[in-house]
This record gives sequence, C-alpha cells and structure tokens, in this order.
Amino acid sequence: MTKAVIPAQALDMARKAAARVRELEAEADEALHGRGDAAGHRGLMIEKCETLADLPERVEQVASEADTPAAEEFLSGLADFARRAGQAMDLGSIFYMTALLYPEDYVAGEKNDLERFLDGFDAA
Repeated sequence: MTKAVIPAQALDMARKAAARVRELEAEADEALHGRGDAAGHRGLMIEKCETLADLPERVEQVASEADTPAAEEFLSGLADFARRAGQAMDLGSIFYMTALLYPEDYVAGEKNDLERFLDGFDAA
C-alpha cells in the first residue's frame, strides 16, 4: 500500500506536534498521579487541546502548496482532530480532553489516533 505524499515540512510540523502532545500527556499524568495536582493536570490537557486545535492552521500554508488530493486529505484529517479538540475545550471536559486521541480499546504503548493518521503519509 502506497502512502500519500505531502510536503516534508508539513509532515515534520505535524509529527513534532504529535510528539508535543505525548509530552503534555506525560506531564499531565505526572501532575495528577505523581503530585495530586488536578489544576496542573487540567492546564496541561488544555494545552494539549490547543496544540491540536492550532495544528491545521500551522501547517496549512506549507501543505496546501502541494495542491494535491493527498494534501487536502492531510489538512482535512488535521482539521478533524482540531475540531474534536475544540469541542473538548468548549465542553470543559477533562475526560474528553484526556481520551481525545485514544479509541476505547487502546492499549498502552500503542500509537494514538493522530500518530496512526500521520503514518499514512510520506514526505515529498
């Protein structure tokens, strides 16, 4: 199966954001379970959602330069992640913010939905 090809810079930016999301989740987990800091946990989950919500806008110019169906698919997928992150923030639901990228049957150590989505693309 061939992967859709998009500009390398756009894919790199998205992968860096995905890595940042993982860092924020780890920091949030430590805040809540390591220090009992619910407010710190909440702040980090909001930052996670903001990172996801800002992602399409951050990569749009670079990705859209390709003007291909793959670039459109890439931006559309990122927009969906952003939309769901925005919903989680609008609801103020920590549960939704925490579970945002994880299916119900998620197993620790596996890739999350964003990482799996990005794996469907190759850099041009």
